[in-house]
Amino acid sequence: MSATDKLCLGMAMVYSFFGITLFLAPATFWGPDSPLSYWTAMDESGIWFGRTLGVWMTATTTSPWTAGVPKSALAKLYLVPNVLKLLLFIQAAFFLETTGPGVNAMLPVNMWWTQIPVAAGLLMLNLQAVGEKGKAA
Repeated sequence: MSATDKLCLGMAMVYSFFGITLFLAPATFWGPDSPLSYWTAMDESGIWFGRTLGVWMTATTTSPWTAGVPKSALAKLYLVPNVLKLLLFIQAAFFLETTGPGVNAMLPVNMWWTQIPVAAGLLMLNLQAVGEKGKAA
């Protein structure tokens, strides 16, 4: 399996799962009362935005299988968002005051900490995928 295939599969597994749950019920899955709270405050606008982001995440990350989007093109597209998301996850983990742990947290840590190694791994895979010559599916 090429780095491009691994990247697209990894992005789909991580972000379509998050996307589906964001679309269905952002506050229930990730809000202040959730055992996996990413946000300790979530108002109506955050719920609306989470739902729209969830639709985009799922549609985009599953597009090689649902819409025939070339994985090599998607790998190029993912590069800038993956760099910026890593920076935003660092901000959420260490600098925002409205991120976990929530009152019902399963883990007594800010859940954004868990996203930093995931995002770093996907970024490394993304760099490998973009560097592949003619192998991308």
